[in-house]
Amino acid sequence: MLELCMLASGSSGNAVYVATEKTKILIDAGLSGKRLAAALAAIGSDAAALDALLLSHDHLDHTSGAGVLARRYRLPVYATQPTWHAAEKQLGHIPSGRCHVFTAGGKISFPDLEVETFPVPHDAAGPVGFIFRHGGRAAALVTDLGYVTPYILDCLQNLDGIIIEANHDEEMLLNGSYPWLLKKRISGKTGHLSNVMAAECLKKIISPRTKQVVLAHLSAENNLPSLALDTICSRLEDAGITPGKQLTVRVAARHEPSCRLCFT
Repeated sequence: MLELCMLASGSSGNAVYVATEKTKILIDAGLSGKRLAAALAAIGSDAAALDALLLSHDHLDHTSGAGVLARRYRLPVYATQPTWHAAEKQLGHIPSGRCHVFTAGGKISFPDLEVETFPVPHDAAGPVGFIFRHGGRAAALVTDLGYVTPYILDCLQNLDGIIIEANHDEEMLLNGSYPWLLKKRISGKTGHLSNVMAAECLKKIISPRTKQVVLAHLSAENNLPSLALDTICSRLEDAGITPGKQLTVRVAARHEPSCRLCFT
């Protein structure tokens, strides 16, 4: 069984639990150690049972609790070299034996789980997305990227499940209260995917094998769960893909565990 569960999603903090029969890992730790432990307990897991922590990039909403969690539970931590360098002060001291470096585009192997990584265009240090493979099943986690490159599209083919960013509605962002430079950053090529961009990506990667899609990292100010869902589902229907019949599409909750995905 390959299991994924969103523990939190959005600029206020991100963490994703990934588990198989023999392996339990956390992707990102953008909450306090206490909140992460509570979120894991809420889904019937235990922070003390984690085998590793993987970081997608150095931004605080992905790393703020990583150092505390790693020290408290003696977790090995995996990140790209640029992420290690950029997040060094935030993470604090982690014994060198538990610091692991991977290359974007490389793989990390656990006893019954293979994690593939791929670079994403984001204004961070060495950011990556992930594909998790176990027993013939595969699911992807791709958030915090300004656009979807052809290489990313190639990586995201033939998946059972997809967690993808749907950060903002373009009109809400344009007409909202953010300063212009921040609007340009979010909508730029190293910013975040809009609802429309997420939909266009999904149209190119959803296959008959794909059964579950989760929309993640929604902006609290520039998006609405209902708007993201309606925009993406309507565009998928226009492309002949029927949410609710061929596959489920859900929106990850911001502050609590949600959207558990299980593939057997």
